[in-house]
Amino acid sequence: MTRNISTFGDVERLGSAAVVSMLGAALAVPTIGRIVAGEGTLAGLALAGLGTVLALVLVAAGVLLAWAEFTPHHTLRISGWAILGTIVLGLVLALIALSGVALPVYAGATLLSVSAFAHVLIGVRDVQRIRAEDVARQREKLAVLNRLARHNLRHEAQLLVFAAGRLPDATDRATREDVAADVEAVAADLTEMNETLGQSQDLIRSDTTPSPVDLSELVAGAVADVRESYPDAAVEVSVPDGCRVVAGDQLQRAIAELIENAVQHAGDAPDVRVQADRDRGRVTLRVVDDGPGIPEEERAVVTREVDIDQLAHSQGLGLWFVRWVMDAYGGEFGIEATDEGTVVSIGLSAARG
Repeated sequence: MTRNISTFGDVERLGSAAVVSMLGAALAVPTIGRIVAGEGTLAGLALAGLGTVLALVLVAAGVLLAWAEFTPHHTLRISGWAILGTIVLGLVLALIALSGVALPVYAGATLLSVSAFAHVLIGVRDVQRIRAEDVARQREKLAVLNRLARHNLRHEAQLLVFAAGRLPDATDRATREDVAADVEAVAADLTEMNETLGQSQDLIRSDTTPSPVDLSELVAGAVADVRESYPDAAVEVSVPDGCRVVAGDQLQRAIAELIENAVQHAGDAPDVRVQADRDRGRVTLRVVDDGPGIPEEERAVVTREVDIDQLAHSQGLGLWFVRWVMDAYGGEFGIEATDEGTVVSIGLSAARG
């Protein structure tokens, strides 16, 4: 089996795996040297042998990580655990040496090999936990898509049946135009649902490794998209220029979903505000509308305050799509009802620089 290592993600994976192998190779040098010298007690040689074995295991572990089915981020996380274990124990050994206690170099290398190997195992377990959580999130996505798609399809089918029932009585032009408008509205709703379903499936299948993006540009693009469909909506934007967050390509669509949802449910004269602020390395984007708000039972399900089994209906898949985008980028998602309307907020890590 071969891999294409032309992408940044593959380079990141191979680099992280190489760090583990090089760490093992460096720790093997003093222990192998001790064995080759053949001097000292049997216990000392046994200790050097143990260090050599563990160091070589680290080298092999790096090779396996390079070809394992881990994401680049997961491989980096495992190598980070190995480095952390080596640094922490290395500082302890340095303090011991400074206190005047003599410790052979090969013995220190053996201890570092033990720590690095143990932390590689901790890293693997940590990644397995994360992957298990990811699988749980994927199952949630599929369950929500199934429930909402079935509910919305049933609702739209009922509207079509109602429109079909009016056709025999549609003898005048006005009635025929009303029926045609109803059918056109159903078609528009089904098209929108199909697009959101496709985007949700793309989000499930795609690589969502976060990277720095310009939030102000994404908000401007999202507002422009919404204004094409709702030219009369008043959307006030307050986002600092050059505000960058750690996210990805799906963020603009998520912001557009929030703005569109606010416009749709803000009444006859939509008044929507989009504002962002930065505090302690986090950027919070808020979409505020003056509408009646999102029903409490729906807010509780989307924000995971209650179990998904209580999901009975929804204004649409848009809020769920935003929820999943935030999960993919390690962000927060919240909905708050106020006296002035509804505030939907998303929080992301601020990009450095």
